[in-house]
Amino acid sequence: MKAGRLLVAGGAGFVGGRLLRQAMAAGVEVASFGPGDVDRGDGVARYHGRAETPGQLLDALRDFRPAALVWAAGHNPAGDGLARAAIEDPAGGIAVNAGGFAAALAACAMAGVRRVVGCGSTVVYGPPSLYAPGRVDEAAQPAPRSAYGLSKLMAEQAADWGAEALGLTVTTLRLPLVLGPGRWYAGAATLYARMLRAAASREPLELAVPSTPFDAVHGDDAAAALLLLARHEAPPRRLNMAGLTVTHAGIAAVLDRLAGLGLIAAREEPGEPDLPLVDDAALRALGWGAARDLDAILSESLAELIEEAA
Repeated sequence: MKAGRLLVAGGAGFVGGRLLRQAMAAGVEVASFGPGDVDRGDGVARYHGRAETPGQLLDALRDFRPAALVWAAGHNPAGDGLARAAIEDPAGGIAVNAGGFAAALAACAMAGVRRVVGCGSTVVYGPPSLYAPGRVDEAAQPAPRSAYGLSKLMAEQAADWGAEALGLTVTTLRLPLVLGPGRWYAGAATLYARMLRAAASREPLELAVPSTPFDAVHGDDAAAALLLLARHEAPPRRLNMAGLTVTHAGIAAVLDRLAGLGLIAAREEPGEPDLPLVDDAALRALGWGAARDLDAILSESLAELIEEAA
């Protein structure tokens, strides 16, 4: 095993790809593992395979010999989003998100890779009514209400097994909604994507949006946290990430300013949030902070869409 080397399962994905680029910029040797992953001439060692297929990830770990594995893989066969994929195929979501992760932990133990960081999700929590008022921290009990949340909670239980039975150092980073350039699939980001596309095409849009706030983060900030945890000597077992707390009306206001006054109008309607806001003080205490605000998320995403349409 070579110090500093990092293998990312799911390195071809939205967050995994950003992690690879940031790690390379920091001078870290990196590899990517996943279905269809082939050499791209970008300095990344790439291994084709599925973690849930016996031996494939183990072979990659033994060949590359990383100091740590980051699990950024997920069940998303149609590219429509992790949550939607799990709703449409709960068994497939559990097989990859939980079973694949458990297999990855076993492969790490066999290959002598002792440090693992997993991409979790704040969807492991239940409705806010289950918790005391205010933000919830890592001590709050998970109570998922979606198939995706169930699969991520099962992955956290697999992480406990990896730590206690296999002797690994396993940290789960519970991500909120991850946004930024390249994030266009539907599901939790449907209204967000709709507003962005209207702003990019300069088509007036009026729509009703829920008034409830939610946590979100730029994909690059999520990747920065994963890199921090992969290089940390003794990270906590679980960490929440809140990033930024935003509303759909706030997104509409920023897009309207960026695209031109009067284009995007959002009418707030009352509703009950699906998830509580989370407290990420423990993650911030390790030195992480969201470097990109809502303006950065939307301006970068808007610029990408306009360039694609040109």
